[in-house]
This record gives sequence, C-alpha cells and structure tokens, in this order.
Amino acid sequence: MLLAFAAPFTAHAAEKMEVYDSYANKNSNVQLYSVSQVEGNQFINAVIARQPDGTYSKWPEAFQHFRKYDSGNLQLTGMDDPEQAYVYDTQSQSIMRKSEYAISPDGRWGYLERSRYGWQPGDVPGRGYTAKFNDQYLRNTVTGKVSVYHSTQQYYNARWMNQHMLLENGYNEAAKQNVISTYDPSTGTRQELLKGTLNNLNLSKGLLQYVKNEPKRLPWIYNLKDGSSRLVKDTRELEALFPAPPSSRPEVSFPKDMALMDLPVTDMPITLTYEHNLNLDGKSVDVSTVFTKGGQEWIPVKPLAAALGWKIEVMNLSATGDPSAAYIYKITNGSKDTVLTPVNSFNSASRLYITPAQIKELGYKSIQVTPYLK
Repeated sequence: MLLAFAAPFTAHAAEKMEVYDSYANKNSNVQLYSVSQVEGNQFINAVIARQPDGTYSKWPEAFQHFRKYDSGNLQLTGMDDPEQAYVYDTQSQSIMRKSEYAISPDGRWGYLERSRYGWQPGDVPGRGYTAKFNDQYLRNTVTGKVSVYHSTQQYYNARWMNQHMLLENGYNEAAKQNVISTYDPSTGTRQELLKGTLNNLNLSKGLLQYVKNEPKRLPWIYNLKDGSSRLVKDTRELEALFPAPPSSRPEVSFPKDMALMDLPVTDMPITLTYEHNLNLDGKSVDVSTVFTKGGQEWIPVKPLAAALGWKIEVMNLSATGDPSAAYIYKITNGSKDTVLTPVNSFNSASRLYITPAQIKELGYKSIQVTPYLK
C-alpha cells in the first residue's frame, strides 16, 4: 500500500533515469525497476514500482537496487551477513530476510558464498594484516544442516552442473595455479578436470570454454562428456557455442520530468525467516543460521544475548596478551561468563559466533539445535 503522503513532481527537467534491471509480476501486473538518477549533486539509486494504473512509487530507502536470482527472486542486499540479508520473494510479493541459496538441480543442496575479513599474523610477532576470506557454504535441504565446505583468500567460483555436482574454478594452493574441478557434496569428493581458468560454459551442450595457465591465453574447449579438449577454431565458433546472454538493461520510457526523490514511498512488508531454533534449558530462541566449519559448530551471539539477557562487554585488547588480537569480548550471564577472542570464536560481517561449549560456560546444561526444514 502507499503511504499517506505523496510529493508532486519537480518543476524542472529531471535527468535521464538509468535502468539496471526489471521484473514484471504477471499476476498483479506490477512492474519493478532497479534505477538510478542524478539529481543536482546527488546520485540516487532506487527500486521503483509501476502500478497497473500507470502510477509510480519507490521502495523504502533501505532497498535501493535489485538483481535477479536464478530462482526468480530478487536480491536486494549482499548475503555476507545473514542478519541483514534481504530478498524480494516473487511468490508472496514481499521482502524477506533470508539467506538465498542457489539450489542444486535435484533440490538436495543449497550453495552460498560469503565474504569476511580476518586478521592474519605476519612474519614478525605482533604484526600482520587484515585478509579477505571467501567462505563457501552448503546447506543440506533434507537435514537442514549448514557447513562451510571451502574457504580461501584466493579467487574461487562455483555453480551447479547437474543433480548435485558443483563445477569449481579457482586458485589451487597445492598446485600453485588455477584449476577447474568438480565437487560432490554428498560424498565430499573433488575431482580435477584440468588446469586453467574457466571463461564460459554451455551446460546444455556439456562444453566449457577455458584458457590454460600460459602466457598466450588461447581459447580452448573442454567436453564434459568425454574429457577431451581442443582449441577454438575461430571467433564465429566461439560466439555460436557460447552466445552472449541478452542484456539485462531493458529500454523503458518513464514519464517526462519524473524525479526519484519526489516519488511517494511504498510501505513494503518484511518477513523475518530463520534457519534454526535453539533450545537452551527450555528457553527457545530462533536464529538466522547455525553452521559448522572444520567440524566446529558456530552459533550467532547477538540473537541469543538479546533474547536471554546476556551482557556483552568490549574489553581492552591488551588483556589478550596478544597485541595482534582484533577483538576481545566478555559475555556474561548472571554469575557466569566466557571470553571470546579471534582464537576461540568466529567473526563474519561483524557478527560474532560462539560454540556450544562456550554457551555451557554461561551456565546452560542442555543445548538443542533444530533446523527449520522447507
């Protein structure tokens, strides 16, 4: 629904509106556009909606752009922070806070990548650097369990091929070069296909276009069916086998002088979803995620602290005895407490995660983690 206020269009000529993506709901006939516009010295991004009667409105300022997922939903934010990950669900026509996994063709697994920053010690004691890590998550849709199956500071990319097989491409630390491989999450097995960098693919034909790890960077074609490779004949063959996707920027004619800053704001309903429920000595708390990494289970601190009345105290870094420590938090529950540092906790997108053993240090005896299955 529209809010009660509506500002008139500006009297002066508005700048041209750039369209980055669009979505049309066939049931409601509402059209959504991810756009931008220069207004004076301001560069404005917005999601605008065109109603069936031809009127326009914009979404709240918190949601300024979108891009389409393969699922048909619209990504509104990044996925690095599960507490602030939002998508537009095209079925319910509402905004949902949830982690949008890329689901395997057989529906058994979900894949998601998140980035985080962590302190890495240097060669000299007390010195180091902040490194960016790319963590790859897998969710078993049958059990609901989530795990980090791969983590790297190097380039890495993965996508589903068939059933539940991931096609991977990235830098292999052991081989000291880029490698293209497959990974089966049901067995945890990885198979190297070839050494090189993946440039394009045509899964309907079972073909990969890649370059070898050599200076010439000639275009090669790999056949997934028989494992053979050959050089590309010419540009015409390359374009025929790997056609460019259609442009995601549609040509749209908006009303003359329409200014983003003057559009009325649409009140969008937001639904909070949760992957897991925790029961601590009979007290139930829903959380956005629980996952394992290296066999260790990690649980977000903030929702537990908010629901159970824990006190979170930022302590002096010198108390760690390690000048390179990035943080030290003291979590208190009544007379019980535990101290979290980079050594014994997990931190991603400024979200702190705790282990079940540390929760027990806060006085809890029973900890039950139950995934929500869809």
